[in-house]
This record gives sequence, C-alpha cells and structure tokens, in this order.
Amino acid sequence: MFKDKPAAGSAPWVSTATQHQRRLQRLSVTQTSDAPVHQPYLDSLAARGFTVTAVSKWLNAAVVTATPEKAAPLRQTSFVQDLQPITGFFVPTRTAALPYQALYMGKALKQLKPEAIFAASLTGRGVKVGVIDAGFYDAPNKSGLQPIFGDGRLKAYRDFVNPAKTQPYSQRESLLDSHGTDVLLFMAGSDPERQVLSGFAPEAEFYLARTDHGNRETRVEEEYFVQALEWMDSLGVRLVNSSLGYGTGFDNPQENYIPEQMDGTSFIARAVQMAVEQKGMMLVIAAGNDGGNKKWRIVNTPADAPGVLTVGATDFTTWAKQGYSSIGPGFLPYLKPDVACFAASGTSFAAPIIAGLAACLLEEDPSLTPQQLTDIIKKSSHLYPYGNNYVGYGVPNAFKALELVQGFSTLWPAKETVTVEGNRFVYKHKPSLLTEENGGIVLYRKESPTVVMAQQRLSLRKKRIVVKRKPKETHTTLHVGPTVVELVWE
Repeated sequence: MFKDKPAAGSAPWVSTATQHQRRLQRLSVTQTSDAPVHQPYLDSLAARGFTVTAVSKWLNAAVVTATPEKAAPLRQTSFVQDLQPITGFFVPTRTAALPYQALYMGKALKQLKPEAIFAASLTGRGVKVGVIDAGFYDAPNKSGLQPIFGDGRLKAYRDFVNPAKTQPYSQRESLLDSHGTDVLLFMAGSDPERQVLSGFAPEAEFYLARTDHGNRETRVEEEYFVQALEWMDSLGVRLVNSSLGYGTGFDNPQENYIPEQMDGTSFIARAVQMAVEQKGMMLVIAAGNDGGNKKWRIVNTPADAPGVLTVGATDFTTWAKQGYSSIGPGFLPYLKPDVACFAASGTSFAAPIIAGLAACLLEEDPSLTPQQLTDIIKKSSHLYPYGNNYVGYGVPNAFKALELVQGFSTLWPAKETVTVEGNRFVYKHKPSLLTEENGGIVLYRKESPTVVMAQQRLSLRKKRIVVKRKPKETHTTLHVGPTVVELVWE
C-alpha cells in the first residue's frame, strides 16, 4: 500500500454515469481514491524485480507475487506505507447444481409478501446491478434469462479469471461455471411464456463479473474481486450481489483464515466497506454455508464487513435458520447476518432474492443511499428490532419495505419487551392461519441481546407456550406468527 498519489492528474476520475449516481446520494464526486495509482511507484516495483499482478486505485495498492524474504525490504521503501500478505481464498458458497424449478423459486418470493411490489409494477427497471460470481455458463439459453439478453439489458461482462476467453457463456472451465447463472435466475428470472417469475428484478440492467475459478482456489481471486468492484463503480453500478466468500477449505491449508479474522478488517472487507461508504454502492453478500461446520460455523469475509447487507437462509414454513446457514461471530460489535430468507440449498440463492427486492426499492426512489436502503430492509423484517446472529432481523416484508421508502407505514402488530422475574414465562396462543403464514412459532434462546444459544421450532397447534429459562440465558425472542415478544430475564 502506497503513501500517496502525487501528480494524480485532473479530477473527476470517474464516468459521467458514476458522477450522476453520486450526486443523487449527495456523495462527493471528487474522491482521491478514484485517482490512478502513481505509475512511477509501479515502475519502481518492476525495476526491483517484482511482478505486479493487480492494482487497486481505491486502496492505493499493488499486489505482487514474492516470498516473504524478498518482499520484506519493501517496508523500507520511501513510497510504501504498509506491506501485508494476502491470506485466504475466495470461494463460492458451494452447493449441488440446482435445476430451474419454478415451485422452489416461487417459495422465496412468496415468503417476502411481494404483492405490493407487483401492484406497483416495480421490476428493477433502469437500476444498474452488478453480479460478481464464479461464472455464467449457458445464461443466454435459460428461459428465465432470455429477456435480459434479448432486450439488451446485459450491459457488460468481464471475465477476470480468463480475460482471453472468447465465448463466456458456452465455454465451461469448471462445474461451478453455472453458479452465477443460477444466482441471476433468483434475482431476475422471468419467463413470460410460462408465466414464471423467479426474481424481483427482471427488468434491471446487468453487469456481470467472473472472479472465481471453481476448480482451483488461488489468492489471485481476491484481487479479481476488488478489480470487479472498481470496474462496476466506473460504470455507475448502484447495487452489487455476490455469493462468494473467504473462509476455509482451500488448496493450501496454510492460507486458510481462522475464525477470529472474520472481524471486518480483511483486504476484501475493507474494499467492500469503501464501496458502500464512499462510492454509494449497495452490496448484498451471502452469509455462507458453514453453519453445520463445528470448526467454523460463522460467516465468511466479506460478509463480515460493516455496511454490507449480509443474507442468511431460513426454512420456508417455519422461519428458523437453516442448519447450513452461517451465523454471525459473537465478537462483532454489529449484527451479522443482517436479514435472511428461504433457500433450500445455499445462502447463494437467498442473497439474490434480497438483492432483487433492493433493486425494486431503488427503482421507486433512486436517491436512497446504501445505508438508507439497508436500514429500510432491516426495519421491514419480521423480528426487528430484536435481531440475532442466526437470522439477523429476520425475513423482510416487501410491503413494509415499500411503505418505508414512500415515507409512511401502516400500523403493524406491535413488538413487545417483557421483563420476566423468575425462570418461567407463559404465553397464550390462539392457533390461526396468520401464524402459519408468518413463520410459525420459533424460540431464540440467547446468552446476550443478540447471541443465540439455541433455536426451537414449536408446533402450530400449541395454545399455551411455556418458556423455561435455561442456564446462561439472558434474553429470549418468542416469534409467534406476526407477533414477536422479547423476554428479558431478571
């Protein structure tokens, strides 16, 4: 990382489209981080025998391949501010290949109560959406994606893994090359002939980036991701979805992260945070599928970054966390994941559902900042304000979210905090269709206001719910359909 950017040239250094997006959000159009890295610094590295594999103008940094011994003298170089190894790999939240099944995809949309979005004819029209993933093999031939390609709404594609690839949609390099295609279906899939809608934003404009090679996991993929973000920003992209994340399980085990490093300070997390806070880009990131991995369990980076909207996965009938869905680290000073929704086989397919909703809300009000939009989606969710590190604030409600964007809100069932003396609480429940349609009955037993010890699914037929306090339990969230009660144990 370099100390400065001398002789950066004339500002602004971004396109007119990017300038327009920033003015909408009252962000500074002229940002030093947009200026190119000082070329003499790069030339000096080359003269010293280093091969520069990537350059980041945002982080004012260059990536070189070198042994620690060879790189160490760079710390003494006058123009170098810091020298850090890149650790970890960039891997997609892996899942078995998923066929295009309308019933399954329909469930995710149905859970978010989408009728108000449909009634308002919101389809993400005109919103620039970026997707960073492992590949988009056969995307133009998918019935649900043909309108995007046929109508010219695929605006740009860049393969950072293999730039020389001439047929990005028909050449397969790994089994994960269709992962991004499936993600795109969950965000924008629409088949008018079959009358099937699998995503909220079928009329958005798309910018696709391939940054991951499914058959090998190398640290260069982190560089590709940052390059893809900067490329998308230069084109005025407002919203980015990614179902990729760093964690463990890589080719060289010595390069794995450890759980304590999921604290929002990794190389990729810092770039993502900059995209949100300085560039006005909203990022929706999958939480990861390590919830069942006892040695890990927590979200991967950059899902740990502050400011990004991290999405976990729930069941469909009962809105409890899916077993595989990663949880938020208890040591973070902020909540992760932020929200969650139904996905049968991976958080990769929960995140684009939420990203599609975000595109519709941006269509309604393009002036929304990432912080405002993230806050609206969280406030529309069924557990808000009683979030936890299993499902965040829960499942968003599209109707509520749209009302919040429009500046008004219907009176919804009140959330209630109850202080409980003793170790027992009784809640009387009248079984109804409302309970069934709004997530059933779930208990989140917590050792702090947000950290879950265990979740429990209860029968819908229960008329009398008895909650007995467990050792170390300080808070319990009782979710009964549209009603949420937060128990605080004394």
